[in-house]
Amino acid sequence: MRKLNLLAGMALAGMVLLGLTATADKTSANFTATSTNPGNTFQSATLAMSNDKPNANDLVNITNLVPGDTANRAVTISNSGNTGFTYSASVSASANTLLWSDTTNGLQVTVKRGAVVVYTGALKNMSLTSSGTIAAGGTDTLTYDFSFPSSAGNSFQNLSQDLTVTYTATQLAGAAR
Repeated sequence: MRKLNLLAGMALAGMVLLGLTATADKTSANFTATSTNPGNTFQSATLAMSNDKPNANDLVNITNLVPGDTANRAVTISNSGNTGFTYSASVSASANTLLWSDTTNGLQVTVKRGAVVVYTGALKNMSLTSSGTIAAGGTDTLTYDFSFPSSAGNSFQNLSQDLTVTYTATQLAGAAR
């Protein structure tokens, strides 16, 4: 009987060990899922402008100027970028002759955008405020009416005046997209 009890005890101990082992190795399963937003990008715009008179003397190159002379010139501003902009313009010079510095008898200019006068006065003081929006691929034309007043005297003889017109584009304001 002892043998039977010993055998029964061993069997019971084996079952307990087997139960503990099965409990320790017990695994559990969880369901999972994933979702993605692939291939998203941000690309910044390109702000680019040009004009059809980009070289020295393209806009104006007049010799033998006398009081009373006038010159009419046009320049087309192009939006060669991919975002809309507005632009302004200003004038500068490296020489400072009476043609430039005399705001009454020196060079004068009237600037028009279409039929609208956007500046009139001494060339030296020309400053154009922001244009309307120029869309990507769009253009805008400015007409310059330069004049040398008839009131200019002998002190204006044999002068040479340079000038540079600078156009500055500004992107349109950012917006919610």
